Amino acid sequence: MSLVYSTDAGRMCPACRRPVADCQCKARPVAPAGDGIVRVSREKQGRAGKLVTLVRGLPGDAEALAAWGKRLRTSCGAGGTVKDGVVEVQGDHADRVVALLQQAGLKARRAGG
Repeated sequence: MSLVYSTDAGRMCPACRRPVADCQCKARPVAPAGDGIVRVSREKQGRAGKLVTLVRGLPGDAEALAAWGKRLRTSCGAGGTVKDGVVEVQGDHADRVVALLQQAGLKARRAGG
């Protein structure tokens, strides 16, 4: 069993067992390539009854996802975050997000109900 979190340094790299910020092996997780389709869905479960728009499958690394998150949040006029390769925008903005992604030249589709 390997150490994955330490209260002293936070997340630990599984390969070199150093804090992720000081990782020397650079074996950081990379978002999966996927099929090239960006999926936009809404979720309410586990969020105290509040709707959240989720964007999965955006291409790029963590910095690119953060930039997309900022762009989508400002265009929707809402808050949100980027967690585990998924951009979360507070509120029901799925149609607007799909339109923005399609304008940017990405293949975006609604997923779910």
